[in-house]
Amino acid sequence: MSTDPAGPETASPDSAPAKASPGGWAMVRKVLPKVVLTIVGLLVAYYIFKYLADSMGGFEAGIKAAFSMPTGWTIAAILASVFAILVYPLTAMAAIPHLRYGPAFVDRQGGFAISTTIPFGGGPIAVGTQYAILARYGVQQRLAAAAVAADAIWTYLMTFGAPGVALILLWIFERRALSGDECGDIPCSLIDIICVVAGLVCLVSMIGIAFVLRSRANAQRVGDFAQGVIGGVFRFIKRTPPNVVESVVGFNDTAAEMVGQRWVPITLTNVLAQMAPLLVILATLQGVGAGQISVLEAFAAYSVALLLTTVPLAPGGAGSVDVALIGMLVAFGADPAQATAVDIVWRAFCFLPQMVVGWIAVLVFLVERKIARRREERRAERASTPA
Repeated sequence: MSTDPAGPETASPDSAPAKASPGGWAMVRKVLPKVVLTIVGLLVAYYIFKYLADSMGGFEAGIKAAFSMPTGWTIAAILASVFAILVYPLTAMAAIPHLRYGPAFVDRQGGFAISTTIPFGGGPIAVGTQYAILARYGVQQRLAAAAVAADAIWTYLMTFGAPGVALILLWIFERRALSGDECGDIPCSLIDIICVVAGLVCLVSMIGIAFVLRSRANAQRVGDFAQGVIGGVFRFIKRTPPNVVESVVGFNDTAAEMVGQRWVPITLTNVLAQMAPLLVILATLQGVGAGQISVLEAFAAYSVALLLTTVPLAPGGAGSVDVALIGMLVAFGADPAQATAVDIVWRAFCFLPQMVVGWIAVLVFLVERKIARRREERRAERASTPA
């Protein structure tokens, strides 16, 4: 339908291209940087994988090790993968108590697929899709916004907090740090620094979030401060800054009550959902003969790899995540073939199936929404037809 005030009949044929071209150019300017960055990310991932192939004996040995796993441990890895996929929607049910498992499954798996497949800008698209999914299943907009925001924040806190927790647990229970070892060609002292910085970011974020949720006035103060900082950055790059104050205050308005009442189940389900894939790694370590690596060492390797998913070089952090996981497992005592096999099984049994399931969930939602719209249109037609 035309949005021209004059209507489709009075619009000049010559004027249509002139009006369409600025919009089309604006769209190109908006999309092109993301496309370029995605291509660059895929190239970086390719060269990282090539580096792994050249420096660690290639993926052929890893694939051979993965296919040589005993049947029992292969089944264990598959069951762990299924468990990780099935528990993922529980975070939505924890935030929205009356939400059934089916809608929660579509909501969370769809959000996961979109955010991990689209490396630049996937997050906002996933959030918008989750709002639409929850609205389709009768969740009020305010509650949906609170649930999606809480889930994103808990995921963020766990992603940045887990590496620091892993280092602390390693030191307490095994009296060891990463420093002095070699994580591939990366000094593990650098990994130590990354973990400490990530832990500090998590701690500061937790304090800031608690401060924001405490009162609307606190949210206003934090929003004003953040607006000044972000506004300066956006002025430097000559772009219009987002309304940070509105976002922060809106988060307090929508999420404060829910988080205050539901923070325990939200925390427990997020820990379960984020850590469940670690079971796949543990089963595969046993299956490929690297059982000497402890649970805490596997947790440290997995948490650092998880942290690198926040760097959206390629879909799913391909390349950077894999080199971190493989390198750290090698540092902890696995040989390159074993470490590569763990990465391959985790990707093939858990990560990729969850992405496929997520896109199927999105497709189911779109089909259901289309069917519902057609039903509404038919009801409207019957209601408007004279008896």
